[in-house]
Amino acid sequence: MNRFLGDLMRRSVPTALAVLFALAATAGCGGQTTKADAGPKTPAAGPATSSPAAPVKAPPLTEEQARGVVKDLAGKVEADNFDAEYWKGVAEGPLLEQQLAVVETSKKYGTERQPGPANTPRTDPAVHTWTTGQDDGSDRWILGAHEVEGQTVGAAKKETVLRWSLFHQQRTDAPWHATFVARAPETTALPQIATGPDGRAVTGGDTAGLAADPATVCGSYGDYLHTDIGAGGVKWSKDVTEVREAYAGGLEAERKNLRNPARLEAGAEVTRTPHGPVWRTTDGGALVACTAVSKLYTELGGGRATTFSSSGWAGTTGIPWASYTQRLMALTVLKVPAGGSGEVSVAAESNLPYSFEGTRKTG
Repeated sequence: MNRFLGDLMRRSVPTALAVLFALAATAGCGGQTTKADAGPKTPAAGPATSSPAAPVKAPPLTEEQARGVVKDLAGKVEADNFDAEYWKGVAEGPLLEQQLAVVETSKKYGTERQPGPANTPRTDPAVHTWTTGQDDGSDRWILGAHEVEGQTVGAAKKETVLRWSLFHQQRTDAPWHATFVARAPETTALPQIATGPDGRAVTGGDTAGLAADPATVCGSYGDYLHTDIGAGGVKWSKDVTEVREAYAGGLEAERKNLRNPARLEAGAEVTRTPHGPVWRTTDGGALVACTAVSKLYTELGGGRATTFSSSGWAGTTGIPWASYTQRLMALTVLKVPAGGSGEVSVAAESNLPYSFEGTRKTG
């Protein structure tokens, strides 16, 4: 759909709106989404003589093979396609969930075209990859990083960003799927992934010495941004703290911008467990992929309406909306440093359109 440039795709949402959608709220921060299967499904019970097919054993992915997977799927997720079945063959996990929500929204508002500008992003041929997996044919992951050139909705010029992406294969003989994407702050900010003697990425391991528990840090991050629970025992970086503090101000600014709407309510559903493996870094720390869906409900009241000149959702511009609910999916990679006194920070993040529901003004 020409959109996965972090915050720079045609259907992505400007950063200011993304911040507003992630406003601090006091409820709705306990949801947990279903994780993608980590391996082959368990077959139904059969006769005592039957047994499940053994996974196909395979050696580690070569760098050329991993790059081929990334380039192939990176191209497919750029397709201008609103067919749900297409995306089920290309993506899984949070990326598929987000795509299907966008598809449903486009169908609801009667269009299969995206808001402009209608550019085709350029993908840099230099692809960096790190891979996981065992020789027993179980599931494998690829962390890929490459530059992409594209445009934010309403922007006048193109910009190049570095995109970190996750790709998953449920078993050796299964297809690969794109599953997660996040924008790095700089085009030079490559993941610093530790590798073992076999060249594969180091994942998991002993996490007791890290600044936060990777198993719970996603939930703590969501709580810190979206509720009044507080830091949750985690020392957050200055940038994370400043974003949290800016949310309340952003809500008030939107209230003023809309001239005191009857209702303006924010919330979020946070997936509290990490997506995919915990990627260990060369400095002893870890990278953890987290997801959340932010919601902003607006009701103008008093017979009023507002119109969008640009939007992350096809078919929603130029219409007088009396009330509407906008949802974004935040895909965040947290950097958890080694050492109990270190600060947890955001290494990469994208805020992608999820769903839109609106009531038009009548009369």
